[in-house]
Amino acid sequence: MKTTPGAPTTCHRPRGPISLIGLISLLTLLAALLALAACGGQAEGPNPTEPAASAPTPELSAQGYFDLGNTRYEQGDLTGAAEAYRQAVALDEENVGYWHNLGVAYYGLNALEDAQDSFQAGLALDPNDAKLNYLMGVVSIQVDALEEAESYLTRANELDPALPEPYFGLGVLYRLLGRREEAIRAFETFLEIGPGQDAAAMPIAEAELEALRAGEGP
Repeated sequence: MKTTPGAPTTCHRPRGPISLIGLISLLTLLAALLALAACGGQAEGPNPTEPAASAPTPELSAQGYFDLGNTRYEQGDLTGAAEAYRQAVALDEENVGYWHNLGVAYYGLNALEDAQDSFQAGLALDPNDAKLNYLMGVVSIQVDALEEAESYLTRANELDPALPEPYFGLGVLYRLLGRREEAIRAFETFLEIGPGQDAAAMPIAEAELEALRAGEGP
C-alpha cells in the first residue's frame, strides 16, 4: 500500500470514530473505508486460505469477540482488533459483518491481500452487499487492479445508488485512468449526495473537481 470503505438482521451502522476516508496522494487519491459494522447478524464465506483464523478459545461467543474487536479498533489497536475478528470468524464463518470488519482491520494494517480475502469471503456469502463491493473496489485500486476496481465500484453504485463513497472511488479511479469527464461526473455526484462517513471527504472532492475542471492532473 502506498502511504504519504445481507440479511435483514444484519447491521452496518457506524460506531464511534471508525470512519476512514482519506487521501493517499494527489495521484493515488483514494476513498478508504466505510465505518465498521457495529453489530453482528446472520449471513452478512469462509476463505480456504487466510484470513480465517487461529483456533478459537472458548471464553467469548462470536458476538463477544466481534464486540471486543470493535473496542480494540476504536482504541487504535488494529492488531488486537484483527485477532478478535479472526476469533469471531472462526466461531461463525457465515456472518458477513465479521468478515467486513476483519477486512477493515487488515486494511488498516496495510495487509491488502488479507483484506481482499476477507472482503471476498463476505461477498461469497452476500454478493449484493454494496459496501463490500465498494471496499473491494478500494483495495483493487490500491493493488493496481483498475479494471476490477471499476467493476466493483460500479456494482456498488447499482446496488445502492444513495451510497456516496463509491462515487468518490470512481472519481479517483477515472482520474487515474485519465477519463476526465467521467471523473468530473463522479465527483459531482458524490458532492450532490453528501460526504458519507467523513465530512473531510467533501473538501477533498471539491479540490479534485476544481483541478479536473481546470485541466490539471492526468
